Amino acid sequence: NPGDHVITTVLEHNSVLRPLYECRERGIELTILGCDGKGNISCENIESAVKENTRAIVCTHGSNLTGNMIDISAVGAIAEKHHVLFVVDASQTAGVFPVDVQKMKIDILCFTGHKSLRGPQGTGGMYVRTGVEVRPLLSGGSGVDTYNIHHPKEMPTALEAGTLNGHGIAGLNAALSYLEEIGMDSVRAQELSLMRMFYEGICGIPGVKVYGDFETRQRCPIVSFNIGDYDSSEVSDELFSVYGIATRPGAHCAPLMHKALGTKDQGAVRFSFSHYNTEEEVQTAIEAVRKLAED
Repeated sequence: NPGDHVITTVLEHNSVLRPLYECRERGIELTILGCDGKGNISCENIESAVKENTRAIVCTHGSNLTGNMIDISAVGAIAEKHHVLFVVDASQTAGVFPVDVQKMKIDILCFTGHKSLRGPQGTGGMYVRTGVEVRPLLSGGSGVDTYNIHHPKEMPTALEAGTLNGHGIAGLNAALSYLEEIGMDSVRAQELSLMRMFYEGICGIPGVKVYGDFETRQRCPIVSFNIGDYDSSEVSDELFSVYGIATRPGAHCAPLMHKALGTKDQGAVRFSFSHYNTEEEVQTAIEAVRKLAED
């Protein structure tokens, strides 16, 4: 509400930043915490930013640009200590890293279904702790309480106006069953192993600059880099057209992180690894980056 204070970080995706900017336009005070040279956020800085009118801490679990992760257990403890809401964007980590909302003191957890949960696009979910009220964005048909002129206030119907995406939810359910069958730990180990192999293969190539902190073992299985002063889109197009390798160039919907890294104009080339990938594919990708850097 107007007069409240919210803390967030430069790691955030536009899915978090844009709603917060709209809140700021409505009179909500917003603090956006910066990062160090490797793209890490300090928990001490988060706690130092808490003020008397702080209402919530909103942050991602893992950066979709650098792969760096925030210690959400530590942040959750800070939020609990100061009696503020803790809202987590787990879109980049759900399906790869375990999250215990109760132990981590998370009040609201948001996630998408189409990333590491391996579901269809247009699916996702939000966990809301009992006792926390969220104002609905929409009102309308609910399928229950038909004669009430107001939209139902009970969860989850309060946030589910209209017909749900039944086909997408069925697809997400199938994806979750698959994930349970092969095991999240197995998926994570495979993806991080491939990511580490790729990183070690390209980090010493002249002209290649890799972004993020690779000294920590706890990170998302992605590697973002640039080759010299080449535009990231040109590099990505060359990787696809010549070598058949699909990557994501540009700004990655993470504008503040690119500004912090000094890559606002150039963008970055992002490799995202899946347990479907193989070591042979990684070696092919390393050689492709090497040849592009030599050219």
